[in-house]
Amino acid sequence: MLAVPTADLYLRLSDFGVEEAFDGREAKLRALASALGWDIHRVIVENDMVPTKDGRMRPASAFKRRKIRTPSGGVKLRTVRPGFREVLEDITTGRANAMLAEDLDRVVRDPRDLEDLIDACELRKASARSLSGSLTLTEGGTDSEITTARFMVAVANKSSRDTSRRVKEKKEALHGQSYTGGGRPYGLVPVKDTEKYHRNLMLVPDEAEVLRAAARDILDRNLGLFSIVNDLNGHDIPTVRGGKWTSQTLKQALLKPAVAGLAVHKGNLKPAPWPAILEVDVWQSLKDKLTDPDRRTSPGNQPRWLLTFTATCGICNDGTTVTVTGSSKTGTDYSRRGYQCRRSAHLRRNARNTDAYVEEIIVRHLDKNGQDILKPPVRQGIDTSKLRAEAKRLRERKAAQIRMHAAGDIDDADLAVGMREIRDRLAVVDAQLRQSSAPDPLAEFRDQPARAVWHSLPMERKRAIVKLLADVVIMPSAQRGRGFDPDSVVVTLKA
Repeated sequence: MLAVPTADLYLRLSDFGVEEAFDGREAKLRALASALGWDIHRVIVENDMVPTKDGRMRPASAFKRRKIRTPSGGVKLRTVRPGFREVLEDITTGRANAMLAEDLDRVVRDPRDLEDLIDACELRKASARSLSGSLTLTEGGTDSEITTARFMVAVANKSSRDTSRRVKEKKEALHGQSYTGGGRPYGLVPVKDTEKYHRNLMLVPDEAEVLRAAARDILDRNLGLFSIVNDLNGHDIPTVRGGKWTSQTLKQALLKPAVAGLAVHKGNLKPAPWPAILEVDVWQSLKDKLTDPDRRTSPGNQPRWLLTFTATCGICNDGTTVTVTGSSKTGTDYSRRGYQCRRSAHLRRNARNTDAYVEEIIVRHLDKNGQDILKPPVRQGIDTSKLRAEAKRLRERKAAQIRMHAAGDIDDADLAVGMREIRDRLAVVDAQLRQSSAPDPLAEFRDQPARAVWHSLPMERKRAIVKLLADVVIMPSAQRGRGFDPDSVVVTLKA
C-alpha cells in the first residue's frame, strides 16, 4: 500500500428534502480524511432520487438491476449504482486506493455489491472507512472485518426487503380505496387535505366534458383521433400538462381506468371512490375500439374529399373505388381535381362538382327524414357489467378447452361439443351487449335543421354519414361538352 492513501469520498442521497445538504456532509468526510492522514482523489455523489412525471423527486428503487462488469471481470446483474461503480473502477485501476463514506448502508445494501467492494479492495490492497465505524476494511480487509461487513449488510438487506414487502402489502390492501398518485388523469384532480392512504379525486367539469365528447365522437360518430385532436387544438384546449394534443395523448387520456371510476393495481381493476367520467361499459367499448389490432389509422392525414375510397367505379363494376387525382393552378383552386378509378384512367369526374351533387342529395334526405332515419330503439335495462363478466368467463373457458385438447385430456368430439356450446352462448351475450349500447348514428340531426348541421361537420364525419346512408357509383358520362353530368353519379339511398 502507498505511504499516504488516496481516497474517493462517496456521498449518497436517498431521501430528498429530509437529509442534510451535501456540502455539510462532504465537510465531515474531509475532516475524517484529514484525521486519518489520507489525500482526497475526488468526491463522487450518488443521487438515488429520480424525477417523477409531475416534476417532483422520489427515491429510486433499491432493487432495480442491470448487467455490469464486476472487478473480477465477470458480467453480472447488479443494482443500478453508477457512482458506486465509479469508486470500484478507481480502486481497481489504481487511481485511488481507499474509500471514505458516511455509513456501510450508504455504500451497499445488496450483499453482491459488498462482494464487489471486497474483491476490489483485496485486488489492490485498498482500504475503506466510514464515519459511523460500520465499514472498516484495512489494506484489503482482515477476516474479521470482512465477516462483520457481510453480517451487517445481510441485516440491512433484510430490512430493505421487509420495508418493500410492507409497502406492497399496503398498496394491495388499499387497492380501490385510494388514489395512488402519479400524473393526474385528465378530467380529474386530487382532492387537497386528504389522508395519505385515503386520497380521492374530484371532477374537473370542463375537462370531463372534453373526454365525454371525444368518446361520443369515436363511438357514435365514427370520427378518428386525428380529427378530434385538430378540433381541440383549434379551440386552444390544453392537455393536462398545458401542451398541444396529439392522437397518442388523447388515446392515453381516454383509456386511463381512472376516467371510468376504476383503480388499477398489477393489472387488476376495482371500483374506486372517485366519480366516473365515462360509464364502465362505454369505457370498455372505447378501449376495445382503440386497441383493436385490426384498426386502421392514417396519422397526419385528414380526408379532403367526400367520396375518396367510398364511391365505386361504374365501369369496373366490381367494387373498385375511386380516388382524387390532378393538380390545381393555385393552392385553393381545385377545379382540375377529379375522381378517377384506382385501377385505370378510364373514368374521371370533377371532384368538387361531384361532392356538391352528392352532398345535396344527402342533405335533402336528412332534412325530410332526419328525425327517424336509423334511430335506435330505447336502450333496454340490461346489466352490461354482468354480461361482460360472462363473456370474459366464456373466452377463458374456450382457451382452457383448447389447452386441454392439446394436452390430450379431451378428445376431438368433446372439444367440438364444448366449443359449440361456448360459441353459441358467446354469440348471444355479444348480441345483447351490442343492443344495450347501440349508439344513435345521426344524433346531431335530431330536431335540428339538416343543412346547418351538415355544414358544421368536419369532413371525416361527412364521409362517415355518406357511407352510412348511401352507395355512390360514378358512371361514364353520356353528356357532350364540359358541363357536369348529374346522371353520371348514381346515388342509391340505403336508409
